[in-house]
Amino acid sequence: MATRSFDAVADEYDAGRPSYPDGLCDALGDLVGRRVLDVGAGTGIATRQLLARGAMVTAVDVGPEVLARAASRTAGLRALVADGTVLPVRDATVDLVTFAQSWHWLDPMTGLPEAHRVLVPGGRLAAWWSQARADDEDWFGDYWAILEANCPGVRLLQRDVDWGASLAQGPWFDVHDPVSVPWIREVSVDAWMVDQASHSYIADLPAPERAAVLDELRCVLATRFPGDGTLSVRYETELWLADRVDGSLGSAAMPSISTS
Repeated sequence: MATRSFDAVADEYDAGRPSYPDGLCDALGDLVGRRVLDVGAGTGIATRQLLARGAMVTAVDVGPEVLARAASRTAGLRALVADGTVLPVRDATVDLVTFAQSWHWLDPMTGLPEAHRVLVPGGRLAAWWSQARADDEDWFGDYWAILEANCPGVRLLQRDVDWGASLAQGPWFDVHDPVSVPWIREVSVDAWMVDQASHSYIADLPAPERAAVLDELRCVLATRFPGDGTLSVRYETELWLADRVDGSLGSAAMPSISTS
C-alpha cells in the first residue's frame, strides 16, 4: 500500500490538524544537525517542529498539493513527492526516518526495508499517533457512535493498535517499548470540525453523507460545549522508536526495492 494523498482535503488538513506535544520531540532525543526524512509529511506539521529542534529535514509525501502547503510555510524546505516504500534517497544517508500519523498507510514488508536502506548504521525509525482520550465523557461516546455507524471500518478500539508489532516484522529493526505523552488540546468547535473533515474516514464518504455526518457531529459538540464552543480534550501521543539492525542481513532477508 502506498502512502495516502490528502491533497483533496489540503485546506482542512492545513487549517485543522493539531501540532504535537513538546514531550514527543523530547523523546526523539537531540535533533540538532540530524538528517531526518519526514515521510507522509502532509502540510508539514511535524516537519516544522523537527526543524525547530535543529534537525535538517526533508519532507516526503505523495501529495504535491499538501507538500506545496508545507513549502509555503517554510522557506527553503527540502521536499520530495515520493512514496514511502520507494524513497528517492541514497543508501545510508539519513539519521532518522519519521512517520507522523502516516506509518499505517504503508505495507511494513516494503516500508521497513526501505527505511532500513536509507538509514545510516545506528539510525532510527520513529512512528507516532495522537489520539483523543475523553472516554469518560458522555459526548465522546455519542460522537464515536456516529462515526462507527457511518464510516465503514472505523472503530474506536483502533486507537489501541500495537504498532510496534508491525515495526518488528522482519529482520530490519529492534523496537523499543512505546512512549506515551499525555497532553490537553484546547480547540474551538469550528477548528475541531475542520480537523475532523480532513480525516480519511470522513473525506472518503460521498458528499451528501459526509455533510450529514459532519452536521451530526457538530450537534453533539454544540450541546456539550455551548457559548464560545471551546473544547478542552485529553489527548495522548504514542511514539514507537525502532533502531536499525546493522550488519549484513543476507540477500534472502532483504527484498529488492525498485527505484525506477
